[in-house]
Amino acid sequence: MLNKEIEIIDISEKIHEIIYKVTIQINDPRKIDPRILKDFTGKDRTKKVTLIKGNQTCKGDLLTPYPHSMGIKLLDEDFKLQCNDTILVQFKHPTYDQHFVIQAVVKKIYSSWITMECQDPRYDRRYNFKLEEEVEFFELPQTFYDLIKRREIHIIREILHQTISEGKHAHQYIENIYSNINLANENLKHLRLEQQHFHPDYKRLLTTSPLKGALRDISRGGICILLDDKWYDKRNLLLVRFNTPLVENISPALRCNPLSFNLLGSIRDSSTIGRKHGLHIQFLKRLEDEYLDDMFSILEKRYKLIGKPL
Repeated sequence: MLNKEIEIIDISEKIHEIIYKVTIQINDPRKIDPRILKDFTGKDRTKKVTLIKGNQTCKGDLLTPYPHSMGIKLLDEDFKLQCNDTILVQFKHPTYDQHFVIQAVVKKIYSSWITMECQDPRYDRRYNFKLEEEVEFFELPQTFYDLIKRREIHIIREILHQTISEGKHAHQYIENIYSNINLANENLKHLRLEQQHFHPDYKRLLTTSPLKGALRDISRGGICILLDDKWYDKRNLLLVRFNTPLVENISPALRCNPLSFNLLGSIRDSSTIGRKHGLHIQFLKRLEDEYLDDMFSILEKRYKLIGKPL
């Protein structure tokens, strides 16, 4: 038995934001472009940060940018905060297109200044486990960006739930890039999605050899891939694909339905992790199915118990 869902992912209005990273969410003020950060720090600071809580805003002086924390002097006494409040801190510089945003929790309040702990911009829980096969990914050519903006191509996600046998199911999340498809059909389940409708540039991309890396962690919002060599272009969109296997000879509590992913995402950041390079990728559209948290959690527990690739 096969159950199919289809979603159209329209990012035409957001493509400039995605590619050029007009707004960059980070978890450490030290990740801000040094050319920008220098104008917000020190005695000679010329720029103020903006604190945002709901509909309220307040200007502030950045006093101390520590690793994953900040001290800020509030410049508006009517801006009221309490410990454990979650706020956004915005670093916006008129000279540069990019601006940086940090989500932080208020930890201490001293009259007119506060200390805050920065939070991970990926709010979904991350799960750590290894895969038997490497994660493969393709770099989308620059030609796609204008095609997306002009809505000349369609990014479509298929979600397939297939019954293998009683109590066993396979789940696939597949995104592809199409052209020449009539999307007027109100019932998208009956939309015929065939490879002959792939955009020609996308077809050519799939005939090339993919780049490869190892899974470090995954959430419903994104993935981190470990690479041996540093490879990083902020402006790139990627197609990422990987599978989790169906393992039979294991405790029932650690069994997991096989999952298959072929998803598009944008590079948000990179980092050095041990001797490897981490590539942090945000999916173009979050995975909404809550049961994936259960599947990822089982895979994480299984890897911790077995201690080897699954």
